[in-house]
Amino acid sequence: MPQSSRLRRLSTVALLPLVVGALAVVATPPATAAVGDTRIAWVEVEDGAISGGPALNSGDHGNFSGSGSYTFRETGMTSTMTVTAPEAGTYPVWIRYAAGPLTPEENVTRSMGLTTNGSRQVVSYPLTGSWETWAFARADVTLAQGANTIAVNCTRNLPTEMCRLNFDAIQVGGLEPDTCVATPAPVGAARLFDGTFASFDQWRKAGGGGFGHQTDCTIRGFRGPGSTWTQTTTSQQAGPYTLLLDWLRRDADDASSVYVGSSTNNTANPTTGYRVMIGASDTATVTSADGAFTQTADAAALAAAVRPVNQWNRYAVQVTPARIRVLLNGRVVNAVDRAVPLGGYIGLENRSEAAQVDFRDIQVQPGVDLGPVAGPARRATKADGTTANPGGESTLGNLVADAQRWATRGASGGTARISFATPSALKTDLVPTGSTVTYAQAAAVVDAEPLVNMRLTGAQITTVLEQQWQTTSGGEAATPAFVRLGASDGFTWTHDASRPQGDRITGTWLDGAPLNPAGTYSVTVSQSLAAGGDNFRGFTTGLVPQVRSATTLSALAAYLGDSSTVGPLALPQSQRAVGVTVPGGAPSSYVAGTTYAVDLSSWSYSAATDPQDTTVDVTIAGRPAGSFPVDRTRTDNAFDEDGTVAVRATIPADLAAGTAIVRMVGSTTGTTVTRSIAVTAAPPAPTPTPAPTPTPEPTPAPAPLPTSTTPPAVTKARPNLKVKVRPGRVVARKTRAKVVVTVRSAGSTPTGTVTVRAAGKTYAARLRNGRAVVTLRAFATRGGPSVRVSYAGDATTLSTARTLRIAVRAP
Repeated sequence: MPQSSRLRRLSTVALLPLVVGALAVVATPPATAAVGDTRIAWVEVEDGAISGGPALNSGDHGNFSGSGSYTFRETGMTSTMTVTAPEAGTYPVWIRYAAGPLTPEENVTRSMGLTTNGSRQVVSYPLTGSWETWAFARADVTLAQGANTIAVNCTRNLPTEMCRLNFDAIQVGGLEPDTCVATPAPVGAARLFDGTFASFDQWRKAGGGGFGHQTDCTIRGFRGPGSTWTQTTTSQQAGPYTLLLDWLRRDADDASSVYVGSSTNNTANPTTGYRVMIGASDTATVTSADGAFTQTADAAALAAAVRPVNQWNRYAVQVTPARIRVLLNGRVVNAVDRAVPLGGYIGLENRSEAAQVDFRDIQVQPGVDLGPVAGPARRATKADGTTANPGGESTLGNLVADAQRWATRGASGGTARISFATPSALKTDLVPTGSTVTYAQAAAVVDAEPLVNMRLTGAQITTVLEQQWQTTSGGEAATPAFVRLGASDGFTWTHDASRPQGDRITGTWLDGAPLNPAGTYSVTVSQSLAAGGDNFRGFTTGLVPQVRSATTLSALAAYLGDSSTVGPLALPQSQRAVGVTVPGGAPSSYVAGTTYAVDLSSWSYSAATDPQDTTVDVTIAGRPAGSFPVDRTRTDNAFDEDGTVAVRATIPADLAAGTAIVRMVGSTTGTTVTRSIAVTAAPPAPTPTPAPTPTPEPTPAPAPLPTSTTPPAVTKARPNLKVKVRPGRVVARKTRAKVVVTVRSAGSTPTGTVTVRAAGKTYAARLRNGRAVVTLRAFATRGGPSVRVSYAGDATTLSTARTLRIAVRAP
């Protein structure tokens, strides 16, 4: 009888208690297949009828299929299994066994009996190298149509039958053992478990419990606490990587865990690395392996993402040097910012006797996808579009500053409210692949430099901003002559480059409120800036500077990932710094009806893909005062003065004396500059001197009235336009904001149409009793979108418009 063995090293796990019965998987072979070419049954030895001696369920060995395996050592030990054949004929039988080392005399090829329907043959089983390593031995048997019995048995008839073997399962039929088809993995990924026995061989169990290969090509935990580990690390784990796997809980008490970054793979309770848990109450909780650290998942995100028992869930565990991020079914449910060892072993944990969690499709992909971004963020360039310009404001510099403030916004980071980034730290542009940006792309932008949080007064911040016009410590001009700092969202300033050195910053604001020169603010910068790098020596005067756990790189990677959980991350739109110069000097007050003149500069980013304004809309005391074009001509100006606007707005002639706010807003970016001006009322028109009264003449008879007359001209009233946005908290992709518009004017109730333009869409509504409500679609991303509200006017009321910004928060 021809025999062959095919070595299959399989690893992992633990075993289940004895189950008596027979498992038969029946398949009808295709018409063109010969008898025996197709697998008709996979039968677990532990599910057969065990008899004839103290057969041992080998729970101390892993790498089994089903729920366990059995050790056959003495005469008479038998497992009898039932198989149903679709037709009579000769079938191959693939017997899965392990033959580990014993005494020198016994370390030879062993043999045992195989009895089919009462007909017995002896099958040889070469050594497999260890009791954790399994192989297949083949024998051919004759089956009748219908029910048949197949039994492995031992007579202990030395030297012919030595026994001393572990038996796992029998496959009946099939040209090869193991009919599981490997789950495909992307190019470059490492398949740790793809459904086949061959991939299962990469694992080894530790502890009493472990995992068994199932006929549906999955693996399942058995026998209580224990773990199964990969035997080697993969090249895909040399850098940041993503571990992908499917898991399924069949009962409410099923529980397991996934280990990453462990320095050992020979224990059920490792002390290094981290584990991501699976269970009824702790799914996606991340703990350090030694138990010293625990962070639970985001409850709302977890509830929205997790699928119930008996349904498959998908983990994507992203591992970078400074964080572990867990995505469940595509949704971020936990992110741990801690030092994480790259490489290390990957393991699965079985937590208890009843905890039988199933796994499939386990693979490691190199790299980490952080999330979608709404376009590229670029460094500032000169007019040629390629030469770096450290003096230009850039979307990338502002984005890095946003990330640094975000990463240190909590108490552990210093509750930062402002952050600055230097252009010298920006190594390349951030250009997503498609719409997604990767960790590698973020790492190409900035190095992993520690972040420092400090306290600066408003006056000290102004000093730092003055140092953008560069001088050395000795007071000499530096090269480059100007370095524009990137700044976090909410912090803005204005400058007048025509003023003397050290007196060019004309205003600073945080969230619209002027900075208090004596007030203290929490500021985060890179360690090199904190030390006075790039001639920004003002940072060295900061109070209680502390190095935080986040770095420039970890902050950027985390911000790009966690801030884009709903839709693409919106990139910086508005300018943080704008030049404002009053030609000829500002008067002490302006007369109503005259011209307010101001020259704006530094209004444009340099890259063609950056957001750009074409006009700046001006209001005075809330009244529209005109739109003025932005000259976006690119030059090699080293002082960030490109993007100029000449504002020449007429102050309303009927404006009462007092203080008025001039508001200048970019039509696309929402860049905003406000100025407070003193207004003097326009002088009254002179009263003409009355002429002498002539001698009265006789009054002629009145002429007949004409049949029609021209009505007198109507003087339209200026309206008062008020806009409110409800609710106060607008959340991206969730809240449909309502814009409440009220129009009032003296002497009448305005009628007509109101239009609202937001996020590229235009809405219209008619006034009722001077009021209209417009419901907007939910905004796709967080940020501060610009909203333009216009009233068309009516027969007695002038038209008017205003622009506002809505604060849209991330979910």
